[in-house]
Amino acid sequence: MKRKILSEMADAVARHDWQASYDLLGFVINIEDSVAKAEILNHLLVMPGHEHHQQVMRQIQLLRSPSSIPYIRTMLESGYEMLEYTCSEPGVITKWFSHALADIDTPESIDLIREYSGSEDPEIAGEMAYRLMRINR
Repeated sequence: MKRKILSEMADAVARHDWQASYDLLGFVINIEDSVAKAEILNHLLVMPGHEHHQQVMRQIQLLRSPSSIPYIRTMLESGYEMLEYTCSEPGVITKWFSHALADIDTPESIDLIREYSGSEDPEIAGEMAYRLMRINR
């Protein structure tokens, strides 16, 4: 199932078929097996070309799966070039990731927040430091 969905998403992206990509995301959101759902969402998070990264990230946040942490790290390391279509500042995009990491709430996810609170980018550092402060209350 995972390969088929990811292949169909890649095909929709290549055809610039926004509706097909939107429909596929809707299908993924309704998958009941949380492990399979997280695995697909994790791959969609790092997949370029579609314009559903914020919705994917929200679903990852709701699932709270520790399996998402390496994928979130990949996005944090990417410099957000793939997300330029959002027209959002780095701090806004970082907020998506900080919320998900805080909700996953494992030592590894909190360590990633802590690590990026020392980012050279002041917007990223500021958002992660704020999230860390909120967690430590």
